[in-house]
Amino acid sequence: MTNAYVEYRPKSNDQTHGVTHHVVIVNEVEVQQFNTQLAAEKWARSQGYTVHVARERHRQERPNPAHWRKSDC
Repeated sequence: MTNAYVEYRPKSNDQTHGVTHHVVIVNEVEVQQFNTQLAAEKWARSQGYTVHVARERHRQERPNPAHWRKSDC
């Protein structure tokens, strides 16, 4: 099964900059865009992908144990 990755956009080092949308990345190509992380996860799962979601903890200056978490939807 192919992996899909859900990431937030835009990527920014400015911690006050908000997330405007989420993208689904497959084979290093952005294949779909959604307003919410959940919608992106559900779409990728419906397409048969194993879904991994980027953590957004760095925006709150917390230690980041891992960049990815496995989707639970």
